Amino acid sequence: MQLVDNLRQKPLVQKVEKFFPAIAFLAGFSWDSITLGQQIDQSDLLFLLAYYIGAFILVILLSAHLEHPEGWTKERLQAAKSASPVKAESKVPEKTDAVEAPAAAQTEAPEQVPSQNPAPTSKISAVAGKMANFAKPATTVVASKIKNVADASATKLKNAADASTAEAKKLADKIGYESTAIPKNAIVVEHRFLDREWSEVWKDRFSWMVQFCFGSMFSALVVCYFKSSGSLASFLLVLFLAVLLVGNEFLKKKYESFGVSLAFFCLLGTMFLNFAIPHLVHRIGFIWFFLSTLASFGICVGIQKLSHHKRRVLIAPALISSALVIAYIMNWVPPVPLVLKQQLVCQNFDKKNYSCDIDKPTFLQTLGFKLPSVHRIDGAEVYYLSSVYAPAELKAELEYRWYVKDEATGEYRLTDRVSSGRMVMRGGRENGYRSYTKKKKIPAGRYLVETAYKNGAVIGSQKFEVFEDGPAPKGFERDSLR
Repeated sequence: MQLVDNLRQKPLVQKVEKFFPAIAFLAGFSWDSITLGQQIDQSDLLFLLAYYIGAFILVILLSAHLEHPEGWTKERLQAAKSASPVKAESKVPEKTDAVEAPAAAQTEAPEQVPSQNPAPTSKISAVAGKMANFAKPATTVVASKIKNVADASATKLKNAADASTAEAKKLADKIGYESTAIPKNAIVVEHRFLDREWSEVWKDRFSWMVQFCFGSMFSALVVCYFKSSGSLASFLLVLFLAVLLVGNEFLKKKYESFGVSLAFFCLLGTMFLNFAIPHLVHRIGFIWFFLSTLASFGICVGIQKLSHHKRRVLIAPALISSALVIAYIMNWVPPVPLVLKQQLVCQNFDKKNYSCDIDKPTFLQTLGFKLPSVHRIDGAEVYYLSSVYAPAELKAELEYRWYVKDEATGEYRLTDRVSSGRMVMRGGRENGYRSYTKKKKIPAGRYLVETAYKNGAVIGSQKFEVFEDGPAPKGFERDSLR
């Protein structure tokens, strides 16, 4: 750590360090987009699990606090005492000797006056005057000596205090306490690792590491959830994660607060477990999402109990968990890890190789500025084909939802839900599980077909326009699902 601190003091490193967060952010997100954008491997899950465990440990460390600010453990008292300088140096034995000597001289002076033959008043006055004249220089000498002794003692005490402060600072950097000055009202408490106050150096290190773990998880989850988002509502959730991904680069100091770190950890934990559990149980659905949410919140409760923080730190995690459950019920959470790989709208379908005739796309259709078209010939059936990727051995029941555009209102109205036993997909195929739906005697108009998890969120959708006026302007071409 000392080597890193020394490097960070160099001017060139300080200049480069300003751009490091942006470079790391772009590099990490680009890498996740390339690798996770193709296919999720077991190694990807292991990396995410490592980041999650790292964040878990760091949030526990950031939860450390003095449960009793006036309480000191026996180990801390012993460490503080050993770091303090020897207080014997602060004693001033010279002061006692210097003061006692003049005092003895003053008390011996009256004994020289005979007590058996009292003198007249005039003689007594004369003797008193002589004694006063004799005591004046003695008093001045004593005062000067006392002042010199006091100045020397103050210097020694100041040096001892400076040495004590330096030793306390070294001890604080070593054992992590902000202060090693033992208060008068110190209360000895039982030793707990989390009953402590980290130094600013260690707080900065922990917050930097938790920012790195959170950023890595945000980057991967944004890519994974974006691939599975097939509706505007689910895309908004992905956009929210993307905003937090960018905002993570500016929240390092905020992560020093245990409440903030715990809230982000709960959100990321739920989203990560919702993505990871289907790979283990080979199922998706509300029950598994609910268990993901419950597990993530339960881990947060465990951290709170371990750290002895007040229960109010669980308010944010509880609200986040409740909001995510509601979002899942409303089909706003993308159905990870299902991903729509390809879709076609066509006619003259051949089931053997999943090929069919599509209208040759125009230039505007290729760019996406115009809807794909289907020019029906001789009342042919219109087919919608799709392929959905899922991890190996995962089973999920799919459904198709047909919508037609109401020209009066301009909105798409649900007309049919198509699902059957043959649409129970089994994951593992690299290009995705293939299935199709068809419509007979479909009238001209604009349509929308959604591929969705049965009674759940949309995986992908396709809008297209059907015509009944003969061949396509540019003819037809044969295409197929890979």
